[in-house]
Amino acid sequence: MQPLNLDDLDGADDLQPNPAAAPGRAGTHAYGQPDPTGAAAWCYEHHTTRHGPPPAPGDGHNHWVTGFTKFCNESGAPVDDVLALALDTAPAGHDARKIEATVRGIYRRDASQHGSKPYTARTAGGNKPNFAADFDQKEPPAPPPTFGADVYNALPDYLRRCCEPFDGHEKAVMLVGSLAVLSGCFPGAGGTYGNKHNGLNLFSFVLAPAASGKGTLSWARRLARPWHRRLLDESRRAAADYDTELAAHKAAGKGSAPGPPPAAPPRRLLYLPGDSTAAALIGALAENEGRGIICENEADTLTTALGGEHGKFADKLCKIFEHEPVTLTRKTDRLHIELDRPAVSIALTGTPAQLPRLMPNAENGLVSRFLFYTFSQPYVWRSGRPTGAGSLESYFDGLGAELSRMIELTPTPGENGELGAEITLSSPDFDRLDAAGAAGLADAVAAAGGAGASQAFRLGLIAWRVAGLLTVLRCFENGELPAGRLTADPADVATALAIMEVARAHALAVLASLPTPAGAASGKFAAKADLVAKVQELHAQGLSYREIADQTGVPFSTVRNWLKNF
Repeated sequence: MQPLNLDDLDGADDLQPNPAAAPGRAGTHAYGQPDPTGAAAWCYEHHTTRHGPPPAPGDGHNHWVTGFTKFCNESGAPVDDVLALALDTAPAGHDARKIEATVRGIYRRDASQHGSKPYTARTAGGNKPNFAADFDQKEPPAPPPTFGADVYNALPDYLRRCCEPFDGHEKAVMLVGSLAVLSGCFPGAGGTYGNKHNGLNLFSFVLAPAASGKGTLSWARRLARPWHRRLLDESRRAAADYDTELAAHKAAGKGSAPGPPPAAPPRRLLYLPGDSTAAALIGALAENEGRGIICENEADTLTTALGGEHGKFADKLCKIFEHEPVTLTRKTDRLHIELDRPAVSIALTGTPAQLPRLMPNAENGLVSRFLFYTFSQPYVWRSGRPTGAGSLESYFDGLGAELSRMIELTPTPGENGELGAEITLSSPDFDRLDAAGAAGLADAVAAAGGAGASQAFRLGLIAWRVAGLLTVLRCFENGELPAGRLTADPADVATALAIMEVARAHALAVLASLPTPAGAASGKFAAKADLVAKVQELHAQGLSYREIADQTGVPFSTVRNWLKNF
């Protein structure tokens, strides 16, 4: 539905009462007849610009009406005009009595806020509204878009069922969190992107105010809990066997030479503890062949635990995302750990205030490695009354058992890191990815300069990893094992690109909220520096000038000039 045009509402004569609307009541306007100032229409136009048109019932419509009504109440719009717009613009299937109860209830409860940011009538000679001196005309930036219904409908069946119990932003939180958790469950699947072997591991970060629904991530964590417990139980049995063998070794050593003692078994885990030091976390990775998942509902659990080690560990996380070697050495206890090819997935949620404690500024390398989703929404009471639909615990325990079977059937990496499932995209699909990436790069550079360029470059890799993960899940849906060489379905590539587009908008919103370090390059100069670095990196990988130009969107002649002395 198109937003109302404010210029069409100069007075009451411009609109006739809606014949389909409810009849007027004593002491009130007839529904559908606007007040002469057009305040309700102005509120509708600005609210839809920021939050989109009214969604379908059951897909966040009540949240939309709540936010719209609060905005109208503060702007001083008459309650009957607000109710008229809420009813006239509601999608099919809405509950008119519920809408009226919401609108009138907010006006009644928040009566003290009515007109706190008042809208006033226009002047006779002007075509713009006038506002009281204390009315704040500066609207906050439009929130980034959420995932459309077409994205959820196109997901592989397993992932679609993971998201099914939720709606609105909580559904998006479940999608982003599930992608990150599942990306750490299939270490034997991966492929080549940018002439480099990559796993499917994703870093995700959901940012929202407290008590807004971001805790939905706990259900994504529950998916892989059965496999985590299985690894933990196996470790406990191995530790018990080790204690028995060690005791026997010591007993046999009395009066004889028993040989070397048995080696202690590694402690296998899937979920790595976020509330540990950097050394303990790297140690846990070493015992788990460099693999694992960090999943925390509060980002501060990770940043607080790392404490003074934050700076160094942030650098290690950047390397881990790229599967680059990580080394930890401490002189105090002669500790030395090397991870040749770490493969870690991270799923975090936190408030906007927690973000700078992990990523202090827009130039921090971690920012470009995360798939972000950020939102805020009105606080609305939710009834705890049982619906008879069954518990979510049972629902997700069933999905968790299903995931364990999929993990068990997926090939694991070989001794030399060989992949059991090699995923690739068809040439036309790589063309689609490159085209989407180049377009997104231009938008990101225009919005955030060099920091935006870094984000755009890595979003290409993130989209490729999402497509690979969807390919693995699609194999099970089709009754096939994800093994050997697999080509991603074009439909799954399209879904990954749609997710990438939404992720880019959220990443740019996050970048806008972070400070830029003093003295850092900005604008086109920083963007050029990032592009030059990318061109040099691709050239070092063996790509031709033409291939580099196609991949980065930089003109062929410019690529040639930049690389003359490289």
